[in-house]
Amino acid sequence: MRRVRIADIVRESGFSRATVDRVLNSRKGVHPRTRAVIEAASRSLRHRQETPPNGGIECDILFRLGSGMTGQVKAAIESIGGGDVRFFNMYQQTEGAIAARVRRLCEDTSRPLVLCVKDTERSRILLTEARKRGKKVVALISDLPEEARDSYVGIDNRAAGKTAAFLTGRTFGDRPTNVGVVLGDYAFRCHEDREIGFRTCLREYFPRLALAAEVQGEDNPDRTYRAVLEMLEQHPAIAAIYNLSGGNEGLARALVETGRRDDMLVISHEVNSVTMPLMHSGTHDYLISQDPHRLISEAFRVLRQSAVDHRTERVLLDYSIHTPFNIPSYARQFGIGEWRRPSADTP
Repeated sequence: MRRVRIADIVRESGFSRATVDRVLNSRKGVHPRTRAVIEAASRSLRHRQETPPNGGIECDILFRLGSGMTGQVKAAIESIGGGDVRFFNMYQQTEGAIAARVRRLCEDTSRPLVLCVKDTERSRILLTEARKRGKKVVALISDLPEEARDSYVGIDNRAAGKTAAFLTGRTFGDRPTNVGVVLGDYAFRCHEDREIGFRTCLREYFPRLALAAEVQGEDNPDRTYRAVLEMLEQHPAIAAIYNLSGGNEGLARALVETGRRDDMLVISHEVNSVTMPLMHSGTHDYLISQDPHRLISEAFRVLRQSAVDHRTERVLLDYSIHTPFNIPSYARQFGIGEWRRPSADTP
């Protein structure tokens, strides 16, 4: 069991390294409330390490996600610790490479598999057959068919899409407005569900808002950049964009280059090292996010349950809407200061 590091307390408490160091060394010049928060963070971290949430479990975790969310989830796995967890980052890997890795991981039925992948025929067959042989499978963030997994852990993505539509509709009121959607791939159930929720809510509650265009960015910044440029060229009247996938740097770059940063409402997902600076630069307005530590903790809790009995369940987590003024504690380590309205020459 590794000791609690100052960096861990900085991340947990949200205070600077210098302030944490003063508290740990009982130096003067720290407000009592600040000292109390840092001491509580230190105790919480020690408690987690003494009683790790994963209970020493062994499992494999495979993700095909955007770079920001992948890094955040990997950090959450490392902070929990306490077991034999192998992490496989398949960011921007081909479907053939991902399928080959899943096939190899499914050969050992004794190790549970936690994964976020596209819902393809190949993945369904591999996972369904592995479950028949006794392998436990947990779908994380993006759901899979019930026959291909034992549990799903993540948010209600259809509700998240409706939330994005509600924010858009309440922003523009009864004014006729064109909106655009950027998705990664329909084969991700989370992307499909978010798009369905967004479209359904607009149609039911905000009929004067028209979904003018949908483009695919494949969670890749360069592809998203090109897709958004093409979308704005063909539909210059678009006033709001819902990015329900990754590739946010590309979206931001397209808005800046077309001069649309200051008059475009942008809603995206996850508060992480990629999206936080973009929100503070003025290209992103709202971020719909879930706590990555809670996400991983719940996945480990599911794995601690009894052996595979082929019951399926959905563990739906809370999510929040974030602006520059309500940054969650799990994102404070990115070091973003107080928000200021970007000037016209801010890149």
